[in-house]
Amino acid sequence: IPKLEDANEAGGKHAGRCSLILTEGDSAKSLAVAGLGVVGRDHYGVFPLRGKLLNVRDVTQRQVAENKEIMSIVKILGLTFGQKGEKQKMRYGSVMIMADQDYDGSHIKGLLINFFHFWWPDLLSEGGFVKEFVTPIVKVTRGQEVVQFFTQTEYEAWRGKNNNGHGWSAKYYKGLGTSTAAEAKAYFSAMDDHRLDFEWKSKRDGELIDMAFSKSRADDRKLWMNGYVEGTFVDHTQAAVSYEDFVRLELVQFSKYSVMRSVPSVMDGFKPTQRKVLFCCFKRNLRRDLKVAQLVGYVGEQSAYHHGEASLAGTIISMAQDFVGSNNI
Repeated sequence: IPKLEDANEAGGKHAGRCSLILTEGDSAKSLAVAGLGVVGRDHYGVFPLRGKLLNVRDVTQRQVAENKEIMSIVKILGLTFGQKGEKQKMRYGSVMIMADQDYDGSHIKGLLINFFHFWWPDLLSEGGFVKEFVTPIVKVTRGQEVVQFFTQTEYEAWRGKNNNGHGWSAKYYKGLGTSTAAEAKAYFSAMDDHRLDFEWKSKRDGELIDMAFSKSRADDRKLWMNGYVEGTFVDHTQAAVSYEDFVRLELVQFSKYSVMRSVPSVMDGFKPTQRKVLFCCFKRNLRRDLKVAQLVGYVGEQSAYHHGEASLAGTIISMAQDFVGSNNI
């Protein structure tokens, strides 16, 4: 299977001890491979995902069978569709999700959990099968002091209590690819501090996973999003998190953010990225023509924009168009 770094013991008599690290993209894979230099390759394999996994809950079996990424994961783990997931027959005993700590990373974790829950719910209910590898999304430093945050919400709460972070230098990790090889080795050296196990506590866990991904439950999702209490988040200092808490406290933030970035605000008719572009145009007192790439760099520097440059360039181009119909909502 292309791009798979297989564990030495995978499929052998100690396969149950092996963990497959599923990474968000190739850059995260290189981080994981650097970390294998610390923990060794006997019990850890690495496979990169090409973005977001298919939501298998409302698709045909044929669509699943034609999805190369899903079929690769199934083959690597030694699973069979329609059969119970028996750990003693599998090539790996667990999967460890290594996604960015941003909202999209939460969605990727959710889609993987949804995939296993839909086809092999017993793997989740037995416990110990799904884990995640967490890395900081923001590190702030002041002299020798270093504070790291694993969620955006946690960082915002800290800023609110610490004079908006004045006097501290902040490094925002846009993705796992922005971590250095030295940082990767440090993370893997303290594996227990960076590993979070997912726990099955009751039927409620399964009900919430279904609610989050079933197309027929849009009304339930509206109630779920409206019920979220701002400022609450998954505590990454704990050793484990229940599937219920993951959906209730982390996945919900992706859903709320997804609405916020795709639906224009009633206040000014803008989405967040458009608002940042306009703010930077005013700040720069833009009166003359400017190359898109130059404005992209300026917006990224001045407005705390932490996403892809291609997406930002597309927003700038569409905002500059003024022909009839160009700005239809």
